[in-house]
Amino acid sequence: MAFAKRGGALGSILPIALALAALAYVLLTGGCDIKRQQAVKEEDESHYIRGQEEKRRGDYKEALSAFQKVVEKRADAPESHMEIGLICLNYLNDPVAAIYHFRKYLELKPDTKQSQFVRQCIETAQKKFAASLPCNPFGLDDYNLKLEESLRKLNAENLELKEKLNETMLALENSKRALAASDRLAPDRAEASAPRRPRATAEEEIVAQATSRANAQAAQNSRGQAPAAGSASFRTYTVQPGDTLSNISRKFYRTTNRWKDIYNANRDRMSSPTQLKVGQILRIPN
Repeated sequence: MAFAKRGGALGSILPIALALAALAYVLLTGGCDIKRQQAVKEEDESHYIRGQEEKRRGDYKEALSAFQKVVEKRADAPESHMEIGLICLNYLNDPVAAIYHFRKYLELKPDTKQSQFVRQCIETAQKKFAASLPCNPFGLDDYNLKLEESLRKLNAENLELKEKLNETMLALENSKRALAASDRLAPDRAEASAPRRPRATAEEEIVAQATSRANAQAAQNSRGQAPAAGSASFRTYTVQPGDTLSNISRKFYRTTNRWKDIYNANRDRMSSPTQLKVGQILRIPN
């Protein structure tokens, strides 16, 4: 009877002992796995290596899957988090996931050479996410970037307009100089464009005018009158059709070069060297 009782007690203890043994085995084997993971560097993990290979081939979805397996397997996988963040940001257009994995990297490695780069990636992902929203909750950052770009374009256009304005002003100045030179040569051009009268007719007019002046002088002398004031300094001429100051100069002086003397003597009657009217009486300096 006593043996039966001891056998029953042993039977109740045996399952508990087996359970404890199983738990100890799990703990021991789990501890070995943890030690093995700590012994193997993240960059030497087979999934990490495969992820880098898929990334180089341009298969970013397969690369993402491989890096995610590293993250699932290891508690310390900062490099895989960063790789996942870069793939989500640059190739899969998922800025939210990118921000999450970049922040996981900073939790594990806050003060490395790559940390500043990862922080910049977070800012880029935030702006990209904000730009995708119908109303930008971050407001001014994206707006300021667009405004700065618009200002740069306006400054470039302003410089181009200034250059064109300078070119136009230079062309206008050259035109003014050419016009001034053209005005100085206007009488000669008018002479060249005016229909030429027969030489005999011009000479006849000169002779007739000289005869008229001689007769007037003779009449004055016969009456004992002195010549009119200024009669020795000027003669008069009635403008004929086709006349210019140049050909009038040639009639009286046998050269066109004294057209300006005639113009200066008649400034009170002419507003410009080309303002000649048929029948107008001009003073001709001697």
